[in-house]
Amino acid sequence: MASLVLTDSSQLTSDSQHLGVVAGLDRPNNGVLRTPIPPPVVIPPLTPQQLNNAASLALERIRQLEQFVSALFANNVVVQSGSPAAWHQEFFQSTNATLEQGALAQKNVEASLSLLNQFNLTADQGTFALPTFSILNTVIADTCPPSANCQPTRYRSADGACNNLLHDRWGKTGSALQRILPPKYGDGVNTPRSTANNGELLPSARVVSVQFTTDADIPHENYTLLLMQWGQFLDHDLTHTPISRGQSGSGLSCCRNGDVVSQELRHPDCFPIILPKDDHIFAKLGEHCMEFVRSLPAPRPECNFGPREQMNQVSGYLDGSNIYGSTRGGQREIREFTGGRLKVQNVRGKSLLPQNEDECVDDTQTFACFKAGDSRVNEQVDLAVMHTLWMREHNRVATQLAILHPNWEDETLFQEARRIVVGEIQHITYNEFLPLILESLDKRFSRINPHKMYSILYLPSGRDYMDRFDLTPKESGYSRLYDDTLNAGITNVFSTAAFRFGHTLVQGHIKAFSRFGSVRDSVMMHKSHFSPFALYKEGAFDDYLRGLSTQTCQRFDRFFSSELTDHLFQGDLDFGLDLVALNIQRARDHGLPPYNDWREVCGLPRASSWDSLLDVMDPKSLDSLKSLYGSVDEVDLFVAAVAEKPLEGALLGQTFVCLVGDQFSRLRRGDRFFYEESDQQSSFTPAQLEQLRKSSLARVMCDNSDDIVVMQPLAFFQASYVLVQHESSELDNTATEAGKDNLSLTVIQTRWWKHDI
Repeated sequence: MASLVLTDSSQLTSDSQHLGVVAGLDRPNNGVLRTPIPPPVVIPPLTPQQLNNAASLALERIRQLEQFVSALFANNVVVQSGSPAAWHQEFFQSTNATLEQGALAQKNVEASLSLLNQFNLTADQGTFALPTFSILNTVIADTCPPSANCQPTRYRSADGACNNLLHDRWGKTGSALQRILPPKYGDGVNTPRSTANNGELLPSARVVSVQFTTDADIPHENYTLLLMQWGQFLDHDLTHTPISRGQSGSGLSCCRNGDVVSQELRHPDCFPIILPKDDHIFAKLGEHCMEFVRSLPAPRPECNFGPREQMNQVSGYLDGSNIYGSTRGGQREIREFTGGRLKVQNVRGKSLLPQNEDECVDDTQTFACFKAGDSRVNEQVDLAVMHTLWMREHNRVATQLAILHPNWEDETLFQEARRIVVGEIQHITYNEFLPLILESLDKRFSRINPHKMYSILYLPSGRDYMDRFDLTPKESGYSRLYDDTLNAGITNVFSTAAFRFGHTLVQGHIKAFSRFGSVRDSVMMHKSHFSPFALYKEGAFDDYLRGLSTQTCQRFDRFFSSELTDHLFQGDLDFGLDLVALNIQRARDHGLPPYNDWREVCGLPRASSWDSLLDVMDPKSLDSLKSLYGSVDEVDLFVAAVAEKPLEGALLGQTFVCLVGDQFSRLRRGDRFFYEESDQQSSFTPAQLEQLRKSSLARVMCDNSDDIVVMQPLAFFQASYVLVQHESSELDNTATEAGKDNLSLTVIQTRWWKHDI
């Protein structure tokens, strides 16, 4: 036997400094975290025959599992229709192609487990030694993802393939989420992280949620609900992890009659949340089990044995896939194929998203849910509003391009409009959204220069994180930051924990406002789930846009609306699910390491005791964590990170600043089509780039509303300074000094696309 140290030239240096104010500023490679060197492990002397035997055993195990799943279906051990769990699983819709990829990946998981058990490998050997062995010469070689021959193109593929010409699957629909840190599975390969280092069970995710989080109404003093909603909209562009399914795509049931399903009827991917006997909601209802199904496994990208990975079933780029779809087939379903436009339904002369009667209809069977590029569009009404907004923006741009280029075919109009819209989304994200999330800003207004980006509304202090890692959009010229050695794909920790920070910003009630500022509608969040039918009312689209730009979001803290922790997907029943508990359980399902490990990889000091966290958390939070966890080294990442004090002037605490910043650095540097990049077939001209830098979310809302006439220029902020007159987007609205009543939003002028192509 030989001792193996898996060296990695991209190791995060152990003596990297930290600033204490902004997390991870001294990480190498321009802000992108690098995987630390793994621990030394002994490589077992496995022969090719032994590897193939393990693969053969895996195929037999898969056949047995298929028979078991069929028996579950025959015995009606499926999730109950209309239950919160059924709606939750509906939220994780999967295509047949996704399920087929998951079935292939399961072969690898079973083969790796066979090797782990047959040769008595340690958990570290399962995690670090098994990946040194290839599957290519075994009977499960077909689980290796195929490669494509990529050629440079002007337009993005629908599924993200060939964005990177050297690594065609990076960021592609159906690829595995990236790992910054290796997983910490119970057995090193597959079982969720459910025990502490001393062998004791981790506290129930529901117990942690109930004891650590409460429902407190603490609205943010500056930011609108639009900040939360933009975060969810981006999340659905970037990540969607499918869950395991039963026969014919049926939903799995892990709880029955209030308790965990018996072992002989329990699917291997059941990981139910145990409810405490004194639960303030569930105990009186006789419920002791909350449904939870594990995420579907993903094919390992390196075609090797090793730990279970999870799949991203949307493209892993900031590319508007939630508008346009993440597969060619999905994209075709939402296109009109006339004038480059997306499909709509006409309601009283206004464009709404097309109907999707297969998903849901209202009680009167009159109105149907909507269809968009992402299946989660109907999750709540404000999300459907954002999808409608960007469908309209695409069609508005396509119509203007058709006027400029009457000879262009539908395909060219569609792709060029898509190209512009994605550029707008990227600019809004990096120019308006991320500065509020990641860094401190001086909120004093300066003069607005209409020919530069809106960041100049602020004095230059406090842009450390954005500027140091070149996340701030340039005022002119190209960025030239593209790195074809960097995988832009979504990291597991971003998808499963860090970008879920928005859950703490959610308001329990969704409000719609009239043009005169009165509340026209107010609906509890759980009443809005898969019920977006209010948008069919006359004037409702504008009312909900006003609501998003008027209503405040909640502060970033450890307090969550009970609409999320007790009533998620409740519908007309007496109870729902707990989103915080689901987040905790999902991270354990994925084997995400605990909080302290992430502090260390971010260049922050590892907490040696509870008291060493007093500088980043309040004493009450620490006392609560101490009562739940036996050690500071066992705390779940999501729980601890939302308890961190926000960095001065920023929304997030230092650990989530590090992990969210890492992902958006990848998305900028690893995207060949990023809107500011030069020397690509897809690159915009300097004049076009100048127009895209005029993009703002407020402008898009004004351009695509039905009758909104005033809007604050920075839509993520409360309108405490100024409202902006809404004018036609084809006018050259010259902005004046902030604070004047006639301040106008700058616009993108499409005439700069007159001679393009």
